[in-house]
Amino acid sequence: MNPRLHALGAADRDSALDFLARSPVENLFLSSKVDAYGIDRRRLGKLYAFERDGQIASILLDGGTVFVAGFDPDALPLFVNQLGPIRRCTSILGPAISVLGLFIRLAERWRGAWGSISNVRSRQPLMLLEAPPDPTPDPRVRRLTVDDYPSYLDASVAMYTDEIGSSPFKYGPGYERFVMQRLRAGEAYGIVEDGRVIFKADLGPKLGGQAQLQGVWVSPDLRGQGISVPALSGMLRLAMEEFPTISLYVNDFNTPAIKAYEKLGFVEVGALATVHY
Repeated sequence: MNPRLHALGAADRDSALDFLARSPVENLFLSSKVDAYGIDRRRLGKLYAFERDGQIASILLDGGTVFVAGFDPDALPLFVNQLGPIRRCTSILGPAISVLGLFIRLAERWRGAWGSISNVRSRQPLMLLEAPPDPTPDPRVRRLTVDDYPSYLDASVAMYTDEIGSSPFKYGPGYERFVMQRLRAGEAYGIVEDGRVIFKADLGPKLGGQAQLQGVWVSPDLRGQGISVPALSGMLRLAMEEFPTISLYVNDFNTPAIKAYEKLGFVEVGALATVHY
């Protein structure tokens, strides 16, 4: 059977999840969405599979985030043609080799049609923690609630702007809803002093016993004081009561963060890449 690209539908949910489960840490972003929503274009976006001999070799999510799972060089030009000249996403995410290959081919094929780029994170070490961290936890860490919303929103905006280099509001007013939903879902942890969030960390995608650590932030006036490792130790111990496996990805140039994660017991298991528009 010749290689082919075809759209996946609701009946393909289990076969897609089986493929994604081959690299569960790398594919957590997409696996968690397919598990939660099924293959529903209204909630997930369009999902395409590149197959060889009737077996899935790579999957493309064409949604608010373009995600590539797996790597097959022959799939990339077909993905580029499927995505087309009109960009509908705000970012591209996935294994570094797949994301960078797709990004280069998009630039060559559509020549500037996708618009300006905020940044390219070409290598983001993917790290995994499978046992509670050793460092003494900061006892002030707790799960945040909707009562913490104003300060948590401020901290989240500051973290996003520091990381991406632009405001989360450039796409419209939806960021406030996203922040409130995270609080309501119990996915936000932090330290609050005098009504101000001075440290925060969030749980992102989740599936089974695995969750992804995201949005780590320390107030700028408190950085360099050794807060982050104890605070993260406290947050991770709380989170691992429900999710015994925690992963994250971090920019390779962020040496202090990488060293902190290593102190907590994280080990590198791969590399992702992200292109932000």
